[in-house]
Amino acid sequence: MGRHVLRRARFPGYGIVLAAVLVIAGVAFGIAAATRGDDQHAAAPSGTRMTSASAPCARQLRVVTATAYQPVLEKVAVGISQGPECVRLSVTAADGRAAAGVVASSGADAWIADDASWPQLPGDAHVAKDRAHVVATSPLYVLTQRSAAALPASAHTWLGLGQRLGQPKLSQLVVSDPAASGAGMVAVGALAGAVLTKDGPLLSALDMMRAWQSGTTVNAAQLAMPKTGTQIAVLPEYALLASGQAGDYRVLAPSDATALMRVSLMPTDAAAADPVKAATISRLVQALTAPAASAALSAAGLRGPTWPAAPPPAATEAGLPALPATSMATMPEHLMYHVLSTWRPELRRTNMLVVVDVSGSMGNPASSTDFRPLISVVQQGVTQLRALLPATSYLGLWKFGYQLGPPNDYQMLVPAAALDAGQQTKVATATTLLVAQDTGTALYNTILAAYKYQQAHLQNGMPNELLIFTDGKNEDTPNSITLDQLKSGLAAADPKKWVQIGVLGFRNELPVDQLTGALSPVGGQVNSLHTADDVLGAFVHAVSGGLTH
Repeated sequence: MGRHVLRRARFPGYGIVLAAVLVIAGVAFGIAAATRGDDQHAAAPSGTRMTSASAPCARQLRVVTATAYQPVLEKVAVGISQGPECVRLSVTAADGRAAAGVVASSGADAWIADDASWPQLPGDAHVAKDRAHVVATSPLYVLTQRSAAALPASAHTWLGLGQRLGQPKLSQLVVSDPAASGAGMVAVGALAGAVLTKDGPLLSALDMMRAWQSGTTVNAAQLAMPKTGTQIAVLPEYALLASGQAGDYRVLAPSDATALMRVSLMPTDAAAADPVKAATISRLVQALTAPAASAALSAAGLRGPTWPAAPPPAATEAGLPALPATSMATMPEHLMYHVLSTWRPELRRTNMLVVVDVSGSMGNPASSTDFRPLISVVQQGVTQLRALLPATSYLGLWKFGYQLGPPNDYQMLVPAAALDAGQQTKVATATTLLVAQDTGTALYNTILAAYKYQQAHLQNGMPNELLIFTDGKNEDTPNSITLDQLKSGLAAADPKKWVQIGVLGFRNELPVDQLTGALSPVGGQVNSLHTADDVLGAFVHAVSGGLTH
C-alpha cells in the first residue's frame, strides 16, 4: 500500500542500510592546477592521483562525479586550471544511489549525479538541491535483436512497452541495475511511470514486478543488450555509442516522450553556505555549461544540458532515430522507492498483517470473464506476497466475518511473526483456509481490532503495515461500530506507534470517501479494485511500497 504522499523513511539507519546495499566502488583521481601566489598544495587523499603545476592554486574543490561524465570534467578542469581565477579539483567517480554515501564520506563540495532524481532520496549526502544545475543529458533508446520480429506499433511508446513487459511470455526486459546507475533507474522509471499514469499504481507495480522477475539485470560495468529474440533492452545513448554496436540492433526511440538522464551538479549544503566555495562552484558550473565544453560532451557521447539538445556526431553517424522534443520529467521520489524495492528484495522488509474478508460474496466469480471465485484470486495474492517478502520480514494472516471467533468478528489464522521457514509454512497452510463462508462483512470492527493488534506487535526498524481485503460494505453485523466510532477509535491510538493501513475494496461496494475520512486520523488509504490483476497488483504494491512512507 505504498503511500503517494511521501515522507522520509521513518526507521533509523535507513540511509546507512540502503547505502550499504547499493555501494559501488568509486574511482578516484586528482587534477592539480596552477595559480599565482604563495599558497601550498593541500595533502592529497590516500589513493588520489595528483598532478602538480608550477604554482599552487588557492581555489580547490572536491567533486564526486558520475563515471560517464568524468571525461568531460577532466577536460574542462584543464581549462580552468590557469589564470588568476584558477580552480583545482580533486575528483571521485561514483554512480547511482551509492554516490550519495561517497559524497558524505569524502567531504565533497559538489556532487555531479548521473541523474537529477537521486538527491530526492533520504541519505547522508546533504546537498543544496535548489541550486542544482543540469550539465549534460543523455536520452534512452530501446533495442531489440536485428533478427527478431519488429515490435508491434502498440509497443512503440513507453506505455506500450511497459504494458508488454508486464506480460513475460511476450517480452523480457534487459536493463542496468536501477539501484546502481541512473541509466537503469531512468529506464525502469520511464516504463513504470507511463503505466502508472495510464493504469494507476497497482497495475504499474504489478507490471514492474513481473518485468523484474522475468528480465535480466546487468551490473553497471556491463552493457544492457538483448541476447534473445524476445528481449527488450533499454540503455542511454552514451553507452550505446561507446559500445560501437548500434548498427547490430534494431533501435527504437519511443514516440510519446524522451526518457532523459539529466547529469546534474549540486553543491553540498556546507559548500553552498561558504561564500568562497559557492563562488568557486559557480565558476565550475560556468565552465561546464559554456560552449567550449561542447567538444568534451560530444567526445563522451553526451548532449548539452538543455533539451532538446543536438546529438553528438557519433549518434548521427550511427543513424540513431530522431527523438521527441518533449522529455519526461525527473522521476518523482515515490516512483524511485518502488523501483528500488522491486529490484532489491531486501528493501521490502516490513511487518505486515493481512486480513481477508470471507463473507459469502467472496465465493462469486471475480468478473464476467474470469470465473474463478474471488477468494481464490485473493489466495493467489497472499501466496505472491509471501514469496516476495524477505525472510527478515514479519507476516501474519487473519480472516474476518460476523462472529467468526466469538466474541470477535475475526479469526487469527497465523499470528504475526518473523517470516522464517516455519512461518512460511504456517502462512501457506493458512492461506488454503481462506474460503467463502455464510457470514456478514464485519469490516469496521475488524479494522479497529487489527490496527490495535499491529500497534501491540510493532516492530522497530521497519515499516508496520495493515492490509485489509474486502468485496463488500459493512453489513449483516448487528453489533458493528459506526464510521464515526471507527474514526474516534483510530484517533485515540498512540501516534508514536504508527501503522500504515490500506483497505482494498473489490468492485464498488465500499463507501470510499466516507471510509477514507474515518481512516484519516492515521492516514489510511482506500483503493477500489475491479479486476483480478488489480487484486494481484494491490498485494505487489504493498510489498514494493514498503519504503514509501
